[in-house]
Amino acid sequence: MRNKSLYEYHIEAVSVNHNTSLYMELMLRSFFAMHDQSLPIAMTIIDNASQDDGEGLGKFADEKHIPIVQSGFTTSTKNNSHGEILREFVLSHPDCTHYLFLDADVCFLEPDTVLLMLEALEADATCFGIGPRMSWDGINEIPEDIRINNPDIQAARLHPCCALIKNTPLFRHVVEEIGLSCANYLWAERDEYLDTFKLMTRVMRTHGLRHRIASPMIIHFFAVSYPWDPEEFRQQKVSERDRRLTALRESR
Repeated sequence: MRNKSLYEYHIEAVSVNHNTSLYMELMLRSFFAMHDQSLPIAMTIIDNASQDDGEGLGKFADEKHIPIVQSGFTTSTKNNSHGEILREFVLSHPDCTHYLFLDADVCFLEPDTVLLMLEALEADATCFGIGPRMSWDGINEIPEDIRINNPDIQAARLHPCCALIKNTPLFRHVVEEIGLSCANYLWAERDEYLDTFKLMTRVMRTHGLRHRIASPMIIHFFAVSYPWDPEEFRQQKVSERDRRLTALRESR
């Protein structure tokens, strides 16, 4: 960005709501609390016919002129529709400099997170995309040993929870031909599950392009769209979400 004005950039941001309206509202409120109006970004929410309480989300989205568009999928599709929705978004928004993919269940903690990610990404010609550091509690980064033992958190793929990617012909071609969805790779004696963005990340590596992690940190609640968590753990996430959401609502 050293030789370019910020206004030469145009970021298309997208997030998918899958019965995660309160998390989505928290994500949006924290985003706008941590970024000023100079950030050249347009945001779209795509909804999977969510049936939870979306009143607060709808009002805030209207206030910020963020469209909420129905995906045509529901919350009961056979497979995870996330990657397919993001693929369609990329292909239908070719005229931007960058894409910003956001999960509903993230919360921004630091000022100018996306701007700092953009600066780091633009400074590295070998990097196709960048993400922030992740935290569970908003204080500490996810411990290194956990990240090593669970490389899908960040090491093995650019995680779609908060991913800024350069819009290049190569990236769009990979998205069109390979997609961004989950996949099962069938080795001779084992199966390997490739989570959202992982196959795309591998393909980009074959072109000498990698992803990296920037210095800002966000909260990622992880996996709130599906009933995988034990009830106690789920309630801990809900309590933290509601505490932060209430604070942001009252701070206006």
